[in-house]
Amino acid sequence: MDEETPKGEVRDLWRLERVIPENESVTSIVLSGTDPKMAARRAGQFAVLRLPAPGGWSDPHPFTISAAPEDPEVRMTIKREGAFTASIRDLKPGTAVRLAGPFGTFCRDIEKKRQAVMIAGGVGITPFLSVLRHLRHVASPLPVTLFWSNKTYNDIFAADELKELTGLISLRVVHCLSREEDVSPYRDGRFPAVSYEAGRLSARILEAHGVTKEAAVYLCGPPAMMDATLGELASLGIPPAAVEREQFVWKAKGG
Repeated sequence: MDEETPKGEVRDLWRLERVIPENESVTSIVLSGTDPKMAARRAGQFAVLRLPAPGGWSDPHPFTISAAPEDPEVRMTIKREGAFTASIRDLKPGTAVRLAGPFGTFCRDIEKKRQAVMIAGGVGITPFLSVLRHLRHVASPLPVTLFWSNKTYNDIFAADELKELTGLISLRVVHCLSREEDVSPYRDGRFPAVSYEAGRLSARILEAHGVTKEAAVYLCGPPAMMDATLGELASLGIPPAAVEREQFVWKAKGG
């Protein structure tokens, strides 16, 4: 996410409705508000969050909106990585927050593609959750293969929802677990469209699950993971320029 700080502030305050622990380090918050710009958002966009702070408001922090655009509330799914994000889980329902957005163009017009490949690393799944929830709402026929890289099975969240989505839209899910050697216990015959692979995402895994140059490829995750994945895709004849990427980078005006 690479944007200049927007001019002005969103005047409407938003209300924190729910705090949802996703796993040990990831928390979702659900917000309600009336900003018409946010109501007109697209799947895959992000917003800027400010929390109450002594003397006013915190610095702005950008987070992807993981809810579908059709959802009446805004949901953000946030990984604990510093003091600001560590405070998220301790927020209380009813807290007033400030929200600006939406921003970004990631996954824009994805519904018009013939087929899509989504590749996520860790919390980089969030824009894809928004898109998949949107595709469910509109009953899109778009064939999607989602590759999600995590260290262990316990790092996966929204697992049951993803399983359910494979029966509602044309979705296949491939979990790549870099620190697990045996993934067989996780396979469930009730959900044949959900697969598990041991080790890091590789060209072999991508090819085995049908990734070709014809697909529109979207990538979101930590920089090192994204660089490695671009190399694996290149070995399959998919150049970096053909991959749409989202990076969690925020440039505030003035530095």
